Amino acid sequence: MWVTIIGGGILGTAHAWHAVRRGNHVVHLEREAEPRGATVRNFGLVWVSGRSSAELDASLRSRTLWEQIGSEVPGIGFRPCGSLTLLRTHAEVAVAEEVCARADAGRRGFRLLDPDAVRAVNPALRGKFLAALHCARDGAVESRQALPAIRAAL
Repeated sequence: MWVTIIGGGILGTAHAWHAVRRGNHVVHLEREAEPRGATVRNFGLVWVSGRSSAELDASLRSRTLWEQIGSEVPGIGFRPCGSLTLLRTHAEVAVAEEVCARADAGRRGFRLLDPDAVRAVNPALRGKFLAALHCARDGAVESRQALPAIRAAL
């Protein structure tokens, strides 16, 4: 089957990637010589932690897809780095404790870490804080590298 995809940003390129993976012939069109839209201005954060409950399944699927593509196209720079949200007040710790008690906390990879455990995750951290909310499922891609790498792999 022939598939025409219009748009060379990450959405169009991801559709092209999956169409090719399914054995389709793809014509991938972009109005610019190189895409210059939101994709190349994106920070490359693959966040699960900050998504609403309604978005959780989609964000976990997105993270899985980035990891899968990253294993096949190392040039995208996918890193399953997790995230740390430092907590400096008792009120912030109380909110993080509530977050960790939510039904979806395990799916998100949430853990509340004491300062020693936080510094074990990131030894470069300095200053005073009481704890940190760690989200093991968060990740990142190098947004300026990802799109050209995926397009080259097509």
